[in-house]
Amino acid sequence: MTVPHFIIDSPILSKPGDHIDLELNEAIIAHLDTLRMSVGQRLMLIDRPGHAYEIQLACTPNKKDRKIQGLILAESSSERTVDLTLVQGISTSDRMDQTIRQATELGVSRIVPFESERSEVRLVDATRLKKQSRWQRIAIAAAEQSAQFWYPEVVYPLRIDAVNNYLKGFDLILFFWEEGTISLSKVLHEHRQIFYRSAKMSEDKMPRITVLIGPEGGFSEAESRRFVEFGAREVSLGPSILRTETAAVVACTLVLYQLGALGGS
Repeated sequence: MTVPHFIIDSPILSKPGDHIDLELNEAIIAHLDTLRMSVGQRLMLIDRPGHAYEIQLACTPNKKDRKIQGLILAESSSERTVDLTLVQGISTSDRMDQTIRQATELGVSRIVPFESERSEVRLVDATRLKKQSRWQRIAIAAAEQSAQFWYPEVVYPLRIDAVNNYLKGFDLILFFWEEGTISLSKVLHEHRQIFYRSAKMSEDKMPRITVLIGPEGGFSEAESRRFVEFGAREVSLGPSILRTETAAVVACTLVLYQLGALGGS
């Protein structure tokens, strides 16, 4: 059985074999209480991306002072093996939440929400930071639930005219459009050297690849031309019209597999 994972704010300045007395946030303590965690049970604390400690509880978590006491059994770390960014048209609340959860579970590196011409959701400046914070919390919770040492950064929501500037420097931009005619397999084959590099290079030199997905209404023709002129590859996921949250999951899954994640080679 997988031990529960929790992402914490403060670094753990201890090593395996040490006993710790650690204050956690209220949400984690409440979750531990829901799980009925008790003496002798184990949990994983991720104190920074890619770095975790396995803790054996020495006492039942204290809801009053929000502390746990325990023994550090092991220290683990892992390097990110892919660098995939999901640039996602903002959709209605439930759909956007679902997209962020599932993209996190798949292992994307970052999520960039943006408003396109056909977005049904329009954010006013006063709510953008709140939305970003909420979506980041959803991503962190999804990473914990899927027992990951990494979670994606959720970028401050962009307007469509800022997207191209954000995309500068990426090795491959895959623009998924229902009116696209080029298959993903063809594009990936044409750029196979990029995917070969991803399996051979260190984390700081990994190819940077972007999946670009529209909101419920899809992209307009003007947006399509703008992305293609910028250098994005227009890609089709087949004849079916997929919901935005479905398209994001399918596209990210296929690309991540080609990058060697999700059982790919």
